Amino acid sequence: MSKDQQDRLSYAILEHFQSLLTSKAVDGEAAESMSVALQCLTEALGVDVANQDHTSKFKVDQSLQSLFDKSFPPRPTQKVATKDEEIQANKLKDEGNELMRQNKYEEAIEKYSEAIGVVPVATYYCNRAAAYSKLTQHDNAVNDAKAALELDPSYSKAYARMGFAYLNMNKLTEAEDAYSNALRLDAANQSYKDNLDAVREKINAGPTNVAAQMPGMGAGMPGMPGMPGMGAGGFPNLAGMDFSQILNNPAFMNMAQQFMNDPNMQQAFTQMADQFMQAGGVAGGNIGPNGIPENIDFNAMMSNPALRSMAENFEAQNPDMMDQLRQQFRRPDDDTDNNPPPS
Repeated sequence: MSKDQQDRLSYAILEHFQSLLTSKAVDGEAAESMSVALQCLTEALGVDVANQDHTSKFKVDQSLQSLFDKSFPPRPTQKVATKDEEIQANKLKDEGNELMRQNKYEEAIEKYSEAIGVVPVATYYCNRAAAYSKLTQHDNAVNDAKAALELDPSYSKAYARMGFAYLNMNKLTEAEDAYSNALRLDAANQSYKDNLDAVREKINAGPTNVAAQMPGMGAGMPGMPGMPGMGAGGFPNLAGMDFSQILNNPAFMNMAQQFMNDPNMQQAFTQMADQFMQAGGVAGGNIGPNGIPENIDFNAMMSNPALRSMAENFEAQNPDMMDQLRQQFRRPDDDTDNNPPPS
């Protein structure tokens, strides 16, 4: 740390202590002790908040307290809610859940935030964490999971939400710790065990391929154990074609490396992983003859601009492989033009 930075930090600390005295946040003997401490620190650090020259040189735009509050928001507190408040908050939570089912994640966050404003409940924070993860705002998801655990330290699902967010941020050690805590609190939960195993497998494998960098698409495909037709690395073995071979194609890997730096692309892969996790064996979906869940809408998936652009570029360089992929993904009864979406 440079001398200037050190002096600026010292000034901020001394200013904070001075503000506590000025605002009478401390009084009596505590105030006298702090006043003496402030004088000693001023002399020892060579910085004086009463010196106008020091103020012009070292004072920063924000107080130490405001910087702390932004980095570490106040911990949620469980309030004693009235019956009417409980009903209102639960209604807002239900509205948020419905918006989640409609993939309206930003609107869902608003509803959960309103519910939290009425009654801070661990479930509401955990639900909002799920919405943040859907928008790939994983930092916010982690913060909400932590807030939920402040209110309910035994809430295993909050640890699971945290683990999912850390996994998508590629913070594997943190993800392992979170899933371990989730499993500790709910030892019978097979999903937690599967995800913990997947994270550990990914840690042991290391970031050696593009798949390891795709959010939600790591080794073992968390949440999809035992899905028929899964090839190496947790990818579908489509009628005998191992999808992992595609990821070893140099052209695909180079292109994927570029696209994975695009936040839109990261969100696209997260949504793709979500579709597999929701439609596969864990959700009770049917597996088609080509080894993929029957109710995944690949046409809707490819309407994502980032995925479509990647597919178009890949097809231009690898037309034969792209044609093979189309054949594998097409279901026997697929007739898109004659099947309008349900009303």
